[in-house]
Amino acid sequence: MSDTVFTLVKIKITGDISSMISFMRGRDAKGKGFNIGTALIIAVIIIAFAFMMIFSFGLAVLMGFRMLQQGCIWLFFPMALVSSGVFSLIGTIFAAQSYLFDAKDNELLLSMPIKPSDVLLSRMIALYLLNFVYTNLLFIPVAIAAMWFINFNFLTALFSVLSAFLIPLLVTALSSVFGYLLGKLAAKIPNKNLLTVILGFFTIGILAFLTLNFGNILSTLVNDIAKIAAFTKDNLQIFYWYGKAISLGGVPSNSMLDAGITDGSFSDAVGMLPLIFLTMLVCYLAYLFLSYNFTSIVTRKTAMKKKKYVRKEMKATNIQLALIKKEVGYFLSMPSYVMNAGMSTIMAFLLGLGILTRGNVIVQWLPRLFPDASTNLIGLAVGSSLAIACTLNDVTAPTISLEGRTIWILKSTPLNAMKVFFAKALLAPIVSLPGVFFTTIACAITLKLTLADILFIMLIPILACLFSGFLGVCVNLKLPRFDWTNEITVIKQSLSVIFTLLLSMFFTAVPFVVAIVPSAYLEDFSSVWAYGICIVYFTLLIGLELFFLATDGKKIWEEL
Repeated sequence: MSDTVFTLVKIKITGDISSMISFMRGRDAKGKGFNIGTALIIAVIIIAFAFMMIFSFGLAVLMGFRMLQQGCIWLFFPMALVSSGVFSLIGTIFAAQSYLFDAKDNELLLSMPIKPSDVLLSRMIALYLLNFVYTNLLFIPVAIAAMWFINFNFLTALFSVLSAFLIPLLVTALSSVFGYLLGKLAAKIPNKNLLTVILGFFTIGILAFLTLNFGNILSTLVNDIAKIAAFTKDNLQIFYWYGKAISLGGVPSNSMLDAGITDGSFSDAVGMLPLIFLTMLVCYLAYLFLSYNFTSIVTRKTAMKKKKYVRKEMKATNIQLALIKKEVGYFLSMPSYVMNAGMSTIMAFLLGLGILTRGNVIVQWLPRLFPDASTNLIGLAVGSSLAIACTLNDVTAPTISLEGRTIWILKSTPLNAMKVFFAKALLAPIVSLPGVFFTTIACAITLKLTLADILFIMLIPILACLFSGFLGVCVNLKLPRFDWTNEITVIKQSLSVIFTLLLSMFFTAVPFVVAIVPSAYLEDFSSVWAYGICIVYFTLLIGLELFFLATDGKKIWEEL
């Protein structure tokens, strides 16, 4: 690697680290040390990584025992390679396009005396480092679990370490090519935002399907492990050779007789070479192909169809309505905003679909679980689930930060700050209303509910959304971030979003616990009391939020 490529990679890595540290420190990016928000983010990341690695370890142990019983322990590492590679590919296939071809400094670098191939190589190395983290979140726990089943020696350990570096290399080559193909596809479609949203929801749908059917998939893998081994040995010999090489064909000596496997020889180690050769060949061909097209991709200008101007009479409109249209239009114009902040609307629709298809189960089993309930718990259960789902729409948490350095334009207009706050807060119920109405209609059709229950299912989630919407504005006023270079920084990674989500979940769950538990176990606690508690609770919270915005909120707005 030349000094130029090394320097470019160093600049990229240090820039990302600096941006991350600046984000975690909050508004005072120049301050030293970390605050509570930083500690919270680091704790969440560590817990998520630890959970994923523990889950991978447990799953690997389960599969390892089954392979040992079936006499195909050589399949252990090939399955680890495929699963970790697919996981990493799904996680970085969309990032590859922005990493390689959409970086804002690509044209600047190409204007310098730097080879385009060096720029591309530095981008691919940065993508490789990202894939390295993704793949080894799964591969390292699996390699540790392998010590239970495989007789680890020097070559086995060496090949395990080599695999940890080879797998992300292969994934980087594939994700780079797929990123290029996605870019070509997007260039031929007029509405790129719609394409991005569709692909994003399609990927999320696949992940949701796999999650919901994980038990069945795991059961199939465990029961058919012998068939998978036979298919791999007959049709995917490169993986068979790799598995034999990394395990040297052997298992711990005390298990060989039970598994019916003889110890492998060191000649099996040669089976590692085909995988190494294939990885290097794929990477080299991908690099050659992309370097040949890199300059034309980065510097291309997508032709845009000119719109014919149609003269229309200009009409005055209500200021509040105009501000609301502005917020809704901004939300719909950014796919990343829609997919990261509006996913709970999809959850609400899924809840409605579940009620339409499985509503009879709720009607039959809920009264059996709580036979002494003083009221119909179905309305409370569905309404609370819908409210909690909708309040996870954190669309208002980044709205003030998204104004960015142009916030002075909005502040320079003779607008009352409360009109701006209302427009931003109302975005939450507007985004959530389709899911609320759909689930309410599904309940009216499928469940045996009274009119009061149906009104509750519709009214309480709307009040919860208003509470969540105003909460997002209040928190974002206290924790704004205007020094971002990409909208995704404040949409997905800001302290305002994290605190809004945590506070929304906590405060939204409180009234339903207070309402549902007495309704299930106290005979004199009627549904009117339960519904009344929720309505009064959310009304008081919204009143407190409005008071804060009308007093301290206005002062903070003027100082931004």
